[in-house]
Amino acid sequence: MIKQLKYLLFIVVVIFCSCKKDINIINNSNDFVSFSTDTLLFDTVFTTIGSTTRYLKVYNNVDQDLIIDDIFLSGGTNSSFKLNIDGEADHNIQNTLLRTGDSLYIFAEVTIDPNGLNNPLIERDSIIFRYNEKTQNVKLVAWGRDAYFHSGIPDFQQESSNNLDSMLYSDFFIYIPPELINQQFYYYSINEYTEWTNDKPHVIYGDVIVENGATLKIQEGSEIYIHNNGWLIIDSLSSLHSTGTLSNPIIIQSDRLDSHSIIDYTNTPGQWGKIWMLSGSYNNIINYNIIKNGNTGIHIDGVNDLNNLPNNPNLIIKNSIIYNMSEIGLLAQGSKINAENLLIANCGTNLVNLNIGGDYIFRHCTFANFWPFNTRQTPSIFLNNYYTDNTGQIQNRDLIQAYFGNCIFDGVNENEIFFDKSDDALFNFTMNTCLLKLDSTYWTSWKNELCENNILNNGNNFLDYEVFDFELDSTSQAINTGSTIIAEEVPFDINGVNRTINPDLGCFEKIE
Repeated sequence: MIKQLKYLLFIVVVIFCSCKKDINIINNSNDFVSFSTDTLLFDTVFTTIGSTTRYLKVYNNVDQDLIIDDIFLSGGTNSSFKLNIDGEADHNIQNTLLRTGDSLYIFAEVTIDPNGLNNPLIERDSIIFRYNEKTQNVKLVAWGRDAYFHSGIPDFQQESSNNLDSMLYSDFFIYIPPELINQQFYYYSINEYTEWTNDKPHVIYGDVIVENGATLKIQEGSEIYIHNNGWLIIDSLSSLHSTGTLSNPIIIQSDRLDSHSIIDYTNTPGQWGKIWMLSGSYNNIINYNIIKNGNTGIHIDGVNDLNNLPNNPNLIIKNSIIYNMSEIGLLAQGSKINAENLLIANCGTNLVNLNIGGDYIFRHCTFANFWPFNTRQTPSIFLNNYYTDNTGQIQNRDLIQAYFGNCIFDGVNENEIFFDKSDDALFNFTMNTCLLKLDSTYWTSWKNELCENNILNNGNNFLDYEVFDFELDSTSQAINTGSTIIAEEVPFDINGVNRTINPDLGCFEKIE
């Protein structure tokens, strides 16, 4: 699974580097104009939905004013591409004045027709420039995919495209008419057992709510793309079964996949909302999922009376990766969670926030917060057993247990775990055979008789966290220091490697 993630990140780097040529001027002494790029590339575009807008800059290449005879799309009106040339939305413009030393902008977008298949589509065209019987061109290339769309926005596909003027400076794929803004809340309802297949990607616009006691099952290998601010909500008595496999993980991310010299959207946090499991949601299962680039990865609410927590966990999450969340990786409030072989990394606030009590078990998990986007003051792990209500009164909620076994806690802060305790409620936590990023004085003031065989982290644990490689470095303190008793409860690591002999801490077993 981690090899697939590394491959995805490698592709991101290649695309990012290749797109940097947009800032160069493509120049030939025999040409009458120069271009900021010779090819406008549109990364994955979902069918029927207009792309983001890309732009081309055209420079006068001679020492006199030019009147360019024609600037036009080679495909004409039949092209899947749309142009705005120097402020005029058209596929063909004549007699365009370009003064010496000046430049003009051409904006382009593309809408690709579906083919009903999961195979990528390639759409090509070119922008032709003609002057005094000389001809130049810039290539247009778009990669497209057909998809299933889930949206409660009325007629969103019909309204989303073919409005280039409204999208020239937009960061979003979808155009929503002003008359629909600030009206009633629209969402896509799943109110009976539903299975999302893996034959095509699934794209969420707005919110999807699983309700009425329904279960949403997501097949292994499925790709889920969520539009800006979109949420996947699991209502009371309803369930999410998002079950991938080692060779076929499920990927949940933003629907914006383009990258260019300014922003690499394939690796930018905060592009969609969260997966929210409401109070009363139960039997949620997540296995072999990669969840990235949202605000909060998973938010799960429990019940007001913790004595009535269900016998089974609200959420079982295994062999999964949550990263690049602008706020929190996993937010749990008074709920019950079992987690194993979980990697949560690089979140803007907390990796894990166990708030308002609850009952939690984490085995062989890696928590690593090297958030690269700005300065982070908050701890990676937050434990709490109370909240302040609207009247200012303290409401206590028992932290029945927060158990961490054979786990790694790492990050850039001196203390990556924060204990926030009310003395009027249970505050039971256990760190058993873990690598802790804590100041020794702070840890001494908090550790209890249940906390055994822990090591204070001195860093240098991972091969290269800067490129999201959280497998263990050969010098890591986590190697061969795990409890075999805990390892036998989770005998294989996130990559399927047996760890029952001399186990390492965290979700990865070191292979020499």
